Amino acid sequence: MKIAYIVDSTASLSDELAGRSDVFQVHLSVTFKDGTIFKDTTDEAALKSFYQRLATEKEIPKSSQPQVGEYYEVVDQIISKGYDTIIAIHIGKGISGTYQSAQMVLNEYKEEGKIDYHLIDSNGTSYIIEHLLEQTIEQIEKGTAVEEAVGKIENLVKVSQIYLVVDDLNYLVRGGRLGAGSAFIGSLFKIKPIVYFAEDGKVKPFDKVRTNSRVIKLWESIIEEAMDKFNGKIKIAIAHGDIAEEAQQIKKRFENMYPGISCRVGYLTPALGVHGGIGSKGLGILPYLN
Repeated sequence: MKIAYIVDSTASLSDELAGRSDVFQVHLSVTFKDGTIFKDTTDEAALKSFYQRLATEKEIPKSSQPQVGEYYEVVDQIISKGYDTIIAIHIGKGISGTYQSAQMVLNEYKEEGKIDYHLIDSNGTSYIIEHLLEQTIEQIEKGTAVEEAVGKIENLVKVSQIYLVVDDLNYLVRGGRLGAGSAFIGSLFKIKPIVYFAEDGKVKPFDKVRTNSRVIKLWESIIEEAMDKFNGKIKIAIAHGDIAEEAQQIKKRFENMYPGISCRVGYLTPALGVHGGIGSKGLGILPYLN
């Protein structure tokens, strides 16, 4: 058995993972009103350019799932390199059609006898996907059977968490997710909504706070609870909408509070940034497999 892995671009893979010969990616994209397309990326210069453009737009650009044609190309490439099994991990199907497209394409190849596959719904996005990929590869490389490894990762999905803080409510209005009246009231009282990925795959309200200090205090309590629940065996991640300096400060704070903890930090890719907006920030709770 020769295994290849597919993830989508929202995973924000590290250079080490992205550079592996058995890891492949399909890309979401963002289209501005004038037709300009930003391919999802982790390149910092491209990300800064995207967020600068986003700050000046009156109309929120639209995000799109990977083109089906790209998925076919990737699978053809995988087969041509002699792989016979694919493990694909994608952005939650509750917020994107990526999973459904992947299932359609992969099932077609399986029915033709060209490949076997396992498809995992991350029920999230960003660094959760990266973490699930890391844990999957680790399981496979230590000899765990594919079906068992996939089962473990699916259980890991159930206990991984994402909490996103939206700093500017106008992005939710312009993206059609919040009424203008609600945004006005929220802005008037300086309310910052916090949302999370629920078990049904939907993004739902978690809490409302008024200051960044309250956000950090809430995150600290979430981390404390997770540390207790998983006996300290967690990684945390911070993904942000163009507030790199603030995100680094939060990272240092958490590392000082929890010596030895691994904390991943970086930008929300364009396909995610259009929804959270500039100033948004997310916390990921990423448990390790035992």
